[in-house]
Amino acid sequence: MEMNEKLTSIIRGRTIELVTKEEGLVLLVFDDHSTMRVKVTGAPTVNLLGESKIESAGGDEGQLTLVGEDGRTSTLQLAKPGSSVTVKDKHNQVEYSG
Repeated sequence: MEMNEKLTSIIRGRTIELVTKEEGLVLLVFDDHSTMRVKVTGAPTVNLLGESKIESAGGDEGQLTLVGEDGRTSTLQLAKPGSSVTVKDKHNQVEYSG
């Protein structure tokens, strides 16, 4: 897995508070009220991270892998690599898009 340093620097240390899943979209809400929207293919992926803090983000071959501080991971199959992930702060301002 290749680490996405830009995304990792933005979300590292944020704690997942809520995960919602629907066909084609996974939404993570962090405890600071920022959000991360991930457009995915197929059925929603099971969140194996729980309410842990994010340690890193990376991926390869059209996948995004989130790693929690406790070592648990969640892998999402991206709908369009390079344009499927958006992170917004609590004021709805885009912090990351890719």
